[in-house]
Amino acid sequence: MAKGSLLATPYLTADEWRSLVEEFSPEAIAHKLLLSHVPFVFRDEPLKFALFRKTIADAFNVEPTSIFIVGSAMAGRSLKANFINKEYSTDSDFDTLIISEHLFTSYVMKSLAWVKDVTMPDYSSKIPKSPTISSEDSKHIGWLASHAYKGIWRPDSLPHTSEARIEFFEKFADVSLKTLGLQLSEDTVAKVNGRVARAFEDAVKDLASSIARLRKEFRGEKVEPEVLPVAEEKAA
Repeated sequence: MAKGSLLATPYLTADEWRSLVEEFSPEAIAHKLLLSHVPFVFRDEPLKFALFRKTIADAFNVEPTSIFIVGSAMAGRSLKANFINKEYSTDSDFDTLIISEHLFTSYVMKSLAWVKDVTMPDYSSKIPKSPTISSEDSKHIGWLASHAYKGIWRPDSLPHTSEARIEFFEKFADVSLKTLGLQLSEDTVAKVNGRVARAFEDAVKDLASSIARLRKEFRGEKVEPEVLPVAEEKAA
């Protein structure tokens, strides 16, 4: 396959991904996926992709052009080397990306309200006394900061009780129901998740970093542990 044509191929096989990340920069691949790519999950239903974007946009009061799909629903397969052969399925999530500086700022500020609650010193005595921060709260603060400083706000970085997380996921739950109401095909019925990017370039950098990591994994190079929120363990 001629150089250049691989980047123009919409949905790559695992072997083609191995070639793509060697032929093109992560940034070039990220730009292509975000700007000129109908997500795999809507590959046969581009009109329904437009309806999906409008549904999300209406829920968050942004433009439909600010809505993107990332992850396996976009590429058609997992973008992790150990799982590159795992194709998108109806069990997979819709990883939805909203690009909006206003929305990003709003949710970061709401998240900081939770940070304030768990870190506020006690001023009742002459010398302020710092609170004891639990390991769980410390973990969430780290997750929040590690993404927000890169221009990405992730609701799953916050604890389940955080108002910002609850508000965001309640909107997405509503969107999921509306999505089902669009009577999408079996391939497009999945759980909808999301995140917010401050600007398009932040979204590109975030996706490009995942692609750069994939390239390192393919090469067998050492990669730093990913800073990804994980589900909280339920008490027995």
